[in-house]
Amino acid sequence: MSGVITLPAGDAMEEEYFDLRRALRALDRGTPVTFPPMQMTRVRIGDRDLAFFTNCVKNPLPRMLRKGRFYEGEELRDVAKILPEGAGVLDVGANLGNHALFFATQAGAAQVLVIEPNPLALAPLLANVVMNELRGVIRTEALGIGLGARAESGFSIRRRVQNLGRSRMERGGGDALELHPGDALFADEWFDLVKIDVEGIEMEVLEGMEKTIARCRPVIFIEVDNVNADAFGAWCGARDYGVHSKARRYPANLNCIVQPVETMGEAI
Repeated sequence: MSGVITLPAGDAMEEEYFDLRRALRALDRGTPVTFPPMQMTRVRIGDRDLAFFTNCVKNPLPRMLRKGRFYEGEELRDVAKILPEGAGVLDVGANLGNHALFFATQAGAAQVLVIEPNPLALAPLLANVVMNELRGVIRTEALGIGLGARAESGFSIRRRVQNLGRSRMERGGGDALELHPGDALFADEWFDLVKIDVEGIEMEVLEGMEKTIARCRPVIFIEVDNVNADAFGAWCGARDYGVHSKARRYPANLNCIVQPVETMGEAI
């Protein structure tokens, strides 16, 4: 079953677009949550009926889902083959939730912790979790912040209303977004997979997760900008990570799945 329901566009690209903390408190209390206007795509993938919400004019995700496929489905299926049943997943740069929904509904993940700082992505991301009844699997308590090498504040997101996945974080602006090192947040967490898609600051995210990665030795599914390719290769070599697979979808970057060399050739 598939279809599209388009809600009124409204003027929803303003800073007061969606109050995430108010929405999370309401969900915890069991009281109604008001979401801004969005487009909903209904689709069946595998044995699951899914509803996918987006607020982007030309986002590629709904187009793929209407065909019964997740965006970056080849890479997602590839990484799922080397994950244990009941995996713990960290999704850094969750965007609207395409990858989180895959891990939760198609790959048997026990939990998916989503990180997404973009204010315009938070409403559809939370709607995708709530309306697919995945709050018990997809954890949303860390939404609204980004990851980096150290604790910093005063960042904003350059608005891209046509494709939020290409939005980049920059210093200054009116959002006052915070970055935190993953090691400061995840000391008590275990991750079998870390997915990173952060539009060019992937090396800073890895730097801030040094202890977590050393402790968990997760599979890493990461988008690497061309300018960071040499640095990422050196990072992998220094930490005994090997390349499981690569895929280039855009000229400016490469999707890489890497895993500890001691697990190469077998499921973790």
